[in-house]
Amino acid sequence: MRRWTLRLLPLVLLGVGIGVLLWSILEGHDEQRAHPGLKLGAAPLVSRNDDGWTWRFSWALVGAAAVAALVALGWWRGWWQRTRQRWVVAGAAGGAAAFATLLALTDGLEGLRYGAEHDTEYLANLADAPPAGAFVRTFVERIDDYTVHVRGHPPGYVLLLKAMDAVGLSGVWPVVGLTVLATGMTAAAVLVAVRAVAGELWMRRTAPLLVVAPYSIWMMTSGDAVFTCLGALAVAAVAAGVARPRRQALVLGLVAGLLFGVLLYMTYLGAVFLALPLVLLVASLVRRERGTWWVVFGGVGAGLAVVAAFWIAGFWWFDGVAATNTEYREGSAQFRMWSYFALGNIGAALFAVGPVTVWGLGALRSRRMWLLVGAGMLALMISHLSQYTKAEVERIWLVFYPWIAIAGAALLANRRRWVGVGAVSLQALCAIVLQAGLVSKW
Repeated sequence: MRRWTLRLLPLVLLGVGIGVLLWSILEGHDEQRAHPGLKLGAAPLVSRNDDGWTWRFSWALVGAAAVAALVALGWWRGWWQRTRQRWVVAGAAGGAAAFATLLALTDGLEGLRYGAEHDTEYLANLADAPPAGAFVRTFVERIDDYTVHVRGHPPGYVLLLKAMDAVGLSGVWPVVGLTVLATGMTAAAVLVAVRAVAGELWMRRTAPLLVVAPYSIWMMTSGDAVFTCLGALAVAAVAAGVARPRRQALVLGLVAGLLFGVLLYMTYLGAVFLALPLVLLVASLVRRERGTWWVVFGGVGAGLAVVAAFWIAGFWWFDGVAATNTEYREGSAQFRMWSYFALGNIGAALFAVGPVTVWGLGALRSRRMWLLVGAGMLALMISHLSQYTKAEVERIWLVFYPWIAIAGAALLANRRRWVGVGAVSLQALCAIVLQAGLVSKW
């Protein structure tokens, strides 16, 4: 009986997921018509206009399909299974960056530039924002002077753009390059973490799915892609550090703490994202991994140093949270009712992670993999239940999606290679169809 229950679980989850998707689409359409202030367009997803889905064709989609076909062929021929680990990681990083870039090129070069140069985005603030020190010191009191994305986040990403501008990397294209780099490095960092936690075999199974994940369409050129990369690198440092000797563990802890600290000042979701390293550290303490406490010491010390640096500069994180909360409630959130977004958010997340992930959640049996997948789901649900994220979660939750999407590797654990090829192909098809129909706001 238990065996049949386990076999049916993926089908049940997939059925529930399809039901949630259909409800979020149909109900969202009605909500958008009744309340135009929702500004969804393609509910539960956000589009650039209120017309919803706008179907179009581009040869860039053919290029993305070619990348996906190469990834699937690699699984069929055993390349992902036999190639040296370093090349698996490099291949996944390069493939993820290429796939996301080609998807964005569906709308030509504007598809790459739009998320960086739009007048609601971060880059638009550089001309009016004061020098870095004054910007940080006066950020809370002057928050109304900045664009909507800056008002919704700590000052960290604007500081990064200011630093890039100061060294000559000004304008749109350096931002585009940064997000392409972040997209590739995210895949690489997740694979490093998977290898450290669950082993080489699961790392190899995970790699192809990270290349063709549907959430790729929101990586270009969103600032959240950079946040996702920072979080992934930090988790990878924690995962790798807990099993290392004292000195190496301390260094990796310092790196992780620095990255987590920076993430806190890039996005307020950084605080929720801390659920991932906490789960890993607790599991490592239970297993008595030799480097765990040194990672903790280094991480806490480096993280507090970042917090202290911003406090000395004049920005207190909790004051920023309070100011952003006020801006949020006075903006479009007043039109976004929890009665819809309690499920609508989940519908948007299902679009982002794809059907293979949902199936994998029912089929995954590896306890080590569940440490990462479960921690990602826990962080996402904390964010969801806080009710501070209503709509736009296809972008806002990018920091969580890679850690949930790796559940799809359960299908690639099947000995029949055609199952893995089918899983990769289905995820890629979902991403391509999404890009062909949705003119995303980012």
